[in-house]
Amino acid sequence: MEYQTLYYQIKDLMKQGGGVDRVLGIRLEKHDFTSAGAMILPGKSKYYCASHKTIFTENTEAQPPKGKDTVSDKDGVDAVGPPFSQPAATENGSEFKLHPSKMEDSDIAENRHFSYYIMHPVRSGRSKGVILLFHGLNEKSWEKYLPWAVSMVRLTGKSVILLPIAFHMDRAPKSWSDTRAMQKIAEARKVKYPAYSHISAVNTAISIRLGNHPDRLFWSGLQTYQDVCMLIKKIKKGSVSGIAGDCTIDFFAYSIGAFLSLILLMANPCGYFSQTRLFSFCGGTTLDRSFPISKYILDSNGGHRLNSYFSEQLHNRFMASERLAHYMDQHPGEDCFKYMLHYNLYKEQREAKMAAIAHRILAVPLKKDTVIPPVEVISTLKGDYRDIATRVEPVDFDFPYDHVHPFSLMDKYRHTTTRAYQQLMQKAADFLS
Repeated sequence: MEYQTLYYQIKDLMKQGGGVDRVLGIRLEKHDFTSAGAMILPGKSKYYCASHKTIFTENTEAQPPKGKDTVSDKDGVDAVGPPFSQPAATENGSEFKLHPSKMEDSDIAENRHFSYYIMHPVRSGRSKGVILLFHGLNEKSWEKYLPWAVSMVRLTGKSVILLPIAFHMDRAPKSWSDTRAMQKIAEARKVKYPAYSHISAVNTAISIRLGNHPDRLFWSGLQTYQDVCMLIKKIKKGSVSGIAGDCTIDFFAYSIGAFLSLILLMANPCGYFSQTRLFSFCGGTTLDRSFPISKYILDSNGGHRLNSYFSEQLHNRFMASERLAHYMDQHPGEDCFKYMLHYNLYKEQREAKMAAIAHRILAVPLKKDTVIPPVEVISTLKGDYRDIATRVEPVDFDFPYDHVHPFSLMDKYRHTTTRAYQQLMQKAADFLS
């Protein structure tokens, strides 16, 4: 089946909320999930670490570190956003008040109670193998990933789980995906901060959130880490329909999803991922060696603040947050996050971990990808001296593509896209089978 045909056919099934497509040979199921990890998210004044019986007190009114691109909130202006003395945007004629900077992470109900999907082969019995498909940063829809899931089901015979990262897909307020509302906020920011580049309606919500508080990357990542562990625990108990409790667990991960997957493999919580294989597509770098400034991902302020914050905190041992420092120093496994922040820091520890899992990783970067450049994937996964045995196999396509749109939906590239897509999916399936 041609890629474009597959894309639109499975998209229609998702719109229906799932069901069976006997032509594709798949069954798509929707499942409810309640995250237990929401208790660690920013927005509360007190936190409790049960593992160490430690209480942390935080100032929920604290402002982000001052820099040339930040301003005080005392005048009703968010640190990287428009004035709040005027309506930020309108929805159906009423004032749209759910501005991204004014919502506490711990209060966002959509991120605690949400849906995930499982795509099964159409057959009876429980799957003996599962592939978790992890998406990229600032994704609001599964559309791009559904064909990948179909191909993995058909080529491997395994079930594919689509579990959203915290504050992505339907784990985020609908207001963050309201194009008209976000466009008004974006336009106000362009006027107020003309030095910022790549501001768009698509990236405004996440850029404001990470620009104001870059540590959200860790806390939302930790919540997702805990959600994955919670789901695997349910699978092991045999309580997830259509999946055997003794099934194999593998990853197909894209972009920031590969970042998360590498942390999970290095940490190996509860021994869940001792045999897990990772197919990494357009991912596999440390945070500082990725370049996510794009109208689809982060604006220049969000991207620069993210990197500068973690670089600074790595050098001063996370002194900006006692709670963050605690997790980085006192929580084995979860502290693997710091290994993936800066290429030149914690390199010895990271490369030792990489060497131990190298035989279970296949990374395929795209040669023209400027967000996750192939040379940086090679350096991170194979090391300075290329003495780590990780397979990294850059590929190129004979049609226009970029990091966000690896496969073309343009009719004139129909055949070349289909050929490239099928070759890549077969490579992934061979590795994950």
